[in-house]
Amino acid sequence: MVDESVYWIWMQQGFGVGSRKPWIIHKMYPGGVREFLEGGPQRWYAHARPASRQQAADMGLTEEEAGTRLTRRELTALQSFSLSEAAARAKYALQMGWKLVTPGSRQYPAALGNIYNPPAVLYVKGELPPVDQLLTIAVAGARKATQFSLGAARAFGYQLALNGACVVSGGAAGVDAAVLSGALEIPGARIISVLPVSLDSPYMHANARLRATISGGKGALVTEYFSQQSPAFGTFPLRNRLITGLARGVLLIQAAHKSGTMLYANLAEEQNRDVFIYPGPAGDPSFAGGHQLLAEGAKAVVSGEEVLREYRGKGQEAPARQRPVPKPVVHRAEPAVLSDPMKGLSPQAGAVWQALARTPMTIAQLEEKTGIDAASLLGILTELELDGLAESLPGKRYLRGAGSA
Repeated sequence: MVDESVYWIWMQQGFGVGSRKPWIIHKMYPGGVREFLEGGPQRWYAHARPASRQQAADMGLTEEEAGTRLTRRELTALQSFSLSEAAARAKYALQMGWKLVTPGSRQYPAALGNIYNPPAVLYVKGELPPVDQLLTIAVAGARKATQFSLGAARAFGYQLALNGACVVSGGAAGVDAAVLSGALEIPGARIISVLPVSLDSPYMHANARLRATISGGKGALVTEYFSQQSPAFGTFPLRNRLITGLARGVLLIQAAHKSGTMLYANLAEEQNRDVFIYPGPAGDPSFAGGHQLLAEGAKAVVSGEEVLREYRGKGQEAPARQRPVPKPVVHRAEPAVLSDPMKGLSPQAGAVWQALARTPMTIAQLEEKTGIDAASLLGILTELELDGLAESLPGKRYLRGAGSA
């Protein structure tokens, strides 16, 4: 008997990665993709797309329904890729130690079944964490990230994993690698790295050790691509929909205007995922897109604990751990008390530090006292926290830090 995953491999090859048609067909037939394949070309051509809008109207099809019909190219592809070729592909994957996860699999994440175009086949190396049973947070950001952002990303990964959340990201340099490295500091961390290439690709060889560590623990490398050796046009957007689709919330670090990072926010909105923004330094254009998203309703966070707090009491908490989340966003020794805390601060940062007191203050109170807008305040407060000059408390409240004179 042919394994069900082979039928999905055949469908994915015919329709291409990212197509929602395999899922539509799966829902259309009681026997799913197997019944569709066994119906042969006669059945396939019954789903051919009308040649014109008029023909679609004559058939009683709406424009959307006509759009889900099969194109000539797709019909040709279905006939040119045989079931035996799909079986050979499955056999090779298993020989390589990869797992095949398809919509009929027990491991297939229900979260992905709820996006617009669920994947037909996932090739997995390692242990795919049970994302539907865990609080799963995706983290994305700039590849050419500043040291400031890399430190924050690493700490976010560490704090999220420490508290039992599953961390999802890509496999590129910059924020991706930093957040995954941070999560890996926690023994037994649940991690997923979603790739825009096949599992045996040399792409981003500099991160090869990182990927090997993930797949060798309680994490997984995941991709839809069987043989894609290097990224091509469209592979990143298709990959990104899986990163956001797997998660309950999406954290963006260092999002400039018109950057690839901003596309994650669009996907998160389409998929009804929460969006969190690490504000970064005030006035830095490489964080400007994040500030725009904050103005549109995204949530500002400066620590993994703040992300997790959003889900407490909603039945979506990460499993509790015994060790507390470390407070600083960047791991380093406690700052010494500064003889002149104002030294080196920008005028705005100095004004905020002077406005802070030993009793907690809200963003609204600081906004009123300093005349600085909320988005800029969040960035300034982050800088002050990193220097030990401010401390964040639950409820977006702040006070002077222990490093202050």
